[in-house]
Amino acid sequence: MTAPPACGGEHNQQRQRPLPGPWRPPARHPPAPAWLRKRRSGGHVLLPDWDQLAGPDREQAWASLVEWVSWLHDRYELSVEERLPHCWAEHPGLVEELAALRAWREEIWNAPRPSGQAARYWHAEMRQTIAAALTFYSAGCRAGHHAGQPAGRQLRARWHAADPPGPAPATLPPGTPGWLPGQTMGRLLRTGTAVTLSETVTGYVRHDSSWWLPADGGWQRVTDAAASEVLTRHADLMARADDSVRQARQART
Repeated sequence: MTAPPACGGEHNQQRQRPLPGPWRPPARHPPAPAWLRKRRSGGHVLLPDWDQLAGPDREQAWASLVEWVSWLHDRYELSVEERLPHCWAEHPGLVEELAALRAWREEIWNAPRPSGQAARYWHAEMRQTIAAALTFYSAGCRAGHHAGQPAGRQLRARWHAADPPGPAPATLPPGTPGWLPGQTMGRLLRTGTAVTLSETVTGYVRHDSSWWLPADGGWQRVTDAAASEVLTRHADLMARADDSVRQARQART
């Protein structure tokens, strides 16, 4: 009987051979800071409440979030076409969404039995957040950051004077203009009649010369001309970015 090769043989040396090309190991995920570990309760990570945090806790929370967003930026190649706007820190709503993404990731990856399905959901939501960063929060910031305006006294009074909405139907009835059932959109995507915004951003779909967004039980047509124009512009940007990433990966293989 022939003895198996030793662990230090040629086969093992080949397995340890470094990968070719300019690839470098990505930065390690930053550990949760002390203030965040203290706020864990029952296995869940509580989000930083920027309205309540003050002093050193607020400074530490912010520095920790910046480090995590820097890791996210590098790990997921968000520098391509500035997928993560450089002015993200100046958009309070986007800050809240990124902090929520971080808390959710901490919950998934530090669970007693981490779930691969939950990790997939997290990645899908991360791509949606990055798409919203471009199309919702910083759509007008390509030529320089533009901050939102706070609600003034007159606007607040108008809101208070309005009537609260009544109950809405769970789904729009079939045949409603500007709405498609989920199964119909799925068939259109499979046949190529409809396409997603990009390979990674699948929450926006182009069909029938219009953009569509998920709605309860189906898909709703985007009727706002400005929003449609922004989505079209970013679809072009993402297409070029996806092509650049694809070419870079092919060069490394």
